[in-house]
Amino acid sequence: MSDQPNNARIHRMLPEDYEEAYALWQRTPGMHLHSLNNTYGGITLLISKNPESCFVAVDDEGHVIATALGATDGRKGYLYHVAVDEQWRSQGIGTRLIQRIMDVFKAFGIVKIGILVVADNAAGQEFWKKQGWNTRPDVVYFDHDL
Repeated sequence: MSDQPNNARIHRMLPEDYEEAYALWQRTPGMHLHSLNNTYGGITLLISKNPESCFVAVDDEGHVIATALGATDGRKGYLYHVAVDEQWRSQGIGTRLIQRIMDVFKAFGIVKIGILVVADNAAGQEFWKKQGWNTRPDVVYFDHDL
């Protein structure tokens, strides 16, 4: 399963894509990778539980240039690690990755999708607003390390 937008191919993310994906996340401003969930084990677990909705885009040489991971709890979908390498931005690759995940979610009967954007990532927040996503002023997110 692959598309060819602007010389990029999209395919389901595999564990062997992790190293290049992680390197992309490290060089993408606004990505906070401090959680243990971003380890090889954490990401491969996410992929194994959501194999139909985790994608990467690769260039002609097979290098990862974009990622978008989708996961669901059965009633709501979530986007994680949406990133496009700087030199590949504004070509529609991120939009195609997100649309691919949304199509999978729709097929699963999911009707609502959420994404967490780090509070100091103004560029990321602006991107999602321009895409038609809304902030939730009625909730405050909490988490707890186990």
